[in-house]
Amino acid sequence: MPRAWIGWCLWLLCAPLVAFAAETWPRAPGTQLRAVAWNVSREQFFEQRAGFVAVLRAIDADLIVLDEMPADRGERDVLEVLHTIDVDPTVPWQVVYGSSGDNQRAVIALRGPAQAMDAFFPLPYPPSYLRWARTLPLPPARRARMLENLAAGIAAAGAEVRVGDRRLLVVGVDLQCCGDSDDAWEETRRFVEVRAIRVVLDRAWKVRKPHAVIVAGDFNAVRGRRIVREMQGSKHHPARRLLVAEAVHADGSTHWTWDGRGTPFPSRPIDFLLHSRELQALQALVFDSETMSAAQRESLGLNATHMRSLSEHRPVVVDLRWR
Repeated sequence: MPRAWIGWCLWLLCAPLVAFAAETWPRAPGTQLRAVAWNVSREQFFEQRAGFVAVLRAIDADLIVLDEMPADRGERDVLEVLHTIDVDPTVPWQVVYGSSGDNQRAVIALRGPAQAMDAFFPLPYPPSYLRWARTLPLPPARRARMLENLAAGIAAAGAEVRVGDRRLLVVGVDLQCCGDSDDAWEETRRFVEVRAIRVVLDRAWKVRKPHAVIVAGDFNAVRGRRIVREMQGSKHHPARRLLVAEAVHADGSTHWTWDGRGTPFPSRPIDFLLHSRELQALQALVFDSETMSAAQRESLGLNATHMRSLSEHRPVVVDLRWR
């Protein structure tokens, strides 16, 4: 067979696969904004760059909130990654890289204008909590490390972004992990963090008068949803109360976002995206190739175990529209 015919046949065989792998997860009808929140396990985001790019390309979000990002990286590093996932390169990414938090920074990226909110750069712990933390009965080395971590501030970042002609306040968070009881110091610290974040957010909400608000990230809700409800705000102030986008895996079987297999901690939902009532969640997905059908994985160019090598957390993908 002539070489040209061989090349043509090979192209015919490969072309459908290339087109097939280029698909993205379908958006819900009427979607005006797709947002994703993902704990990317610090340096893993850069060391496993190809794997993360494949997932982010399949998700094709307009707004990306990453948490547990390393402290020694910055906006330029994230832009280098995002520029390789662009489905529409005519709309450039803008990135806000948090400066608060030890080695678990929050990052907000948008295809469009994004400006940092100064009150989050950094966001310190209340002095009264720092005094209390010094009294915890911890081994000296662990106490010293904790105080160093506290001095770096609360792991949160905020940005004002523009989607079309509307302004949104977006806050990314990575709350304190662990704690095996309701009165554990870790749970106490989470509540301190959430209350500090809400004070800054509510102040900005009142002054800036945005069209909507989104708060997303790793809530480390290991003691149930008490901490999520605290972030939602008071039921007595419905205009400032945030709603939870209830995300579920593609097969509808489970809600977990933390993969606890092989760890002392059970799989459970600890990553969330919250939004104000001006937005409606049309679809909320825990994006996990393992719980997708074989056809869904193939359409995205992913295999069943793709996610497990990237992070113990699964991204939460939410399709939103304006009410």
